[in-house]
Amino acid sequence: MSLILTDEQVAMFSDYLPVIRDSMCVGENRVIIKCESGSFLLHTPRRYGSDRLFVGTEYVSLTQSDMDYLVRVFHIIQQQLRYYIMALPVVLSFMSSSLTSTSYIEPAPNASKNIDYPPLYEELVTFV
Repeated sequence: MSLILTDEQVAMFSDYLPVIRDSMCVGENRVIIKCESGSFLLHTPRRYGSDRLFVGTEYVSLTQSDMDYLVRVFHIIQQQLRYYIMALPVVLSFMSSSLTSTSYIEPAPNASKNIDYPPLYEELVTFV
């Protein structure tokens, strides 16, 4: 199962991630941390032995090693999110052009280098 977070939820998760990971290291005396934003809840209950990331009623359990990994790579995830948000206007333009076209259209010269446009085009034309 996977959870999809909004950009605000990603920012909140990033802010609290080191605190929650450090609380896991304390063991039996762990602090219970609840961070709520709409339907987003990050909870470190003692009885489960892992943290739970809730979005609505769905959740993912995160162990100590999961949290260590996330602390190391989360800045990369945030940077990719920033790139995708910055690329969104050009991607939307490319998508609308592709949906009305019968052949592949080259993306605009200012198109993001972080988007692989040919597979995106293929997905769009098979979707329609």
